[in-house]
Amino acid sequence: MGAVMIEVDALRREFGDTLAVDDVSFNVEEGAVFALVGPNGAGKTTLMRMLAALLEPSLGTARISGFDIRERPREVHSLLGFLPDFYGLYEDIPVYEYLRFFYLAYRLPGGLASRRIEEVLAQVGLLEHAGKDIETLSRGMRQKLGFARALLHDPKLLLLDEPAAGLDPGARQEMQALLAGLALKGKTIMVSSHILAELEDYCTHVAMLDRGRLIFAGSLAEARRRLPAGRRLRIRVASGIETALSMLETMEGVSHLERRSTDAVFDFAGDDTATAGMLKALVGAGIPVIFFGEVAGTIQDSYVALMKDSR
Repeated sequence: MGAVMIEVDALRREFGDTLAVDDVSFNVEEGAVFALVGPNGAGKTTLMRMLAALLEPSLGTARISGFDIRERPREVHSLLGFLPDFYGLYEDIPVYEYLRFFYLAYRLPGGLASRRIEEVLAQVGLLEHAGKDIETLSRGMRQKLGFARALLHDPKLLLLDEPAAGLDPGARQEMQALLAGLALKGKTIMVSSHILAELEDYCTHVAMLDRGRLIFAGSLAEARRRLPAGRRLRIRVASGIETALSMLETMEGVSHLERRSTDAVFDFAGDDTATAGMLKALVGAGIPVIFFGEVAGTIQDSYVALMKDSR
């Protein structure tokens, strides 16, 4: 077991009569890429703001690399980069000047400012826009600028609240690639997202919240072990997904059938012979199957199963 980067100990936050985070406890090891998932109102943003030492807990505490968020908030701020879900930017100044302001606010060496700002702009793909006013940037570029600000002081920990929210598919892919690259460099990352499928490729651990309560925290392998036993199959088609779903619904042994874009994912109680017969029937019906196989449980599969158990 590696060193612990985040220790959350009975953390609780109330807003009047509303209990937003309900006595949550878990640890995050150094180098982990930790997905924080849950429905709207689950408490994800409140939890992240407390971990960033920006919101005082009602009870309990947390430590970032050993520093208590209540007692040592300045040290906590120096160790982490936080990208909130609403990442307010100053509209009427150039990108470079915006980052220079925050570079100096971090009290980093003034003589290295230009080099470091150019490094982070290149890292997020904004270097050619350094001289542009922020008000001229697209939403995706603004998100990248917020990310560059979070990276300026080369933090050990990144807390990213819905970093892909509102981005088009191309910008989401760029964001995913950036996170995967940072993970390879050993950064500890906590990222909340509703787009669970996009977390699968680079996350190592997951915490699931529901109405402020922690229903699971652990590795992806541990989350998958919580799935019901049985064969989980995925079928992807070039077209005709509705026809494929209609056929699958009538087949013996098929359960928990879900549509995911052009994929159908379901549990199947049949043996190998029955599985081969299923594929033959689909192809025989003229459905252009481009993928058919058994898959490991995904974050979304684990989330659905654990949420169902919780409720």
